[in-house]
Amino acid sequence: MNQNGKYLAINAVIAALYVVLTTINPIGHGMIQIRVSEMLAIIPFINRKFIPGILIGVTVANFFSPLGYIDVLVGLSCAIVSYTISYFIKNLWINVVQYAIVCGLIVSLMLKYVLGIPYWPSVVAIFLSTLIVGLIGAVIFNVLKTRLKLID
Repeated sequence: MNQNGKYLAINAVIAALYVVLTTINPIGHGMIQIRVSEMLAIIPFINRKFIPGILIGVTVANFFSPLGYIDVLVGLSCAIVSYTISYFIKNLWINVVQYAIVCGLIVSLMLKYVLGIPYWPSVVAIFLSTLIVGLIGAVIFNVLKTRLKLID
């Protein structure tokens, strides 16, 4: 298989896993959310060639959210902003933190305006849950990056 086919296949697997892990998770939406699928969102910080897989996964998974299209737009916004920032920051661990901050700020804004959930408590809750899951993902994928063919 050539390199393009390999990356296409891995992106497809990442997207599918993200969708499955998000949709089967009973606490994947709202102020208190622990999305195991967010571990996969760390992969593009290791190799930017996997950004499309996460973007597709977030799009499809968030269609199943109780908030629907607004959650799709917000999820994509979080990912796009974070992966844009990561272009300038090469440190995996700093990117995990900035991803959690971006998710906390943006998702909480949506929850405030759509559901009336208090902003700052929501920021803290989403930041902490995303940070914990992201750090777990960073440890797993940093250790397994060669075995999983995440790097060239």
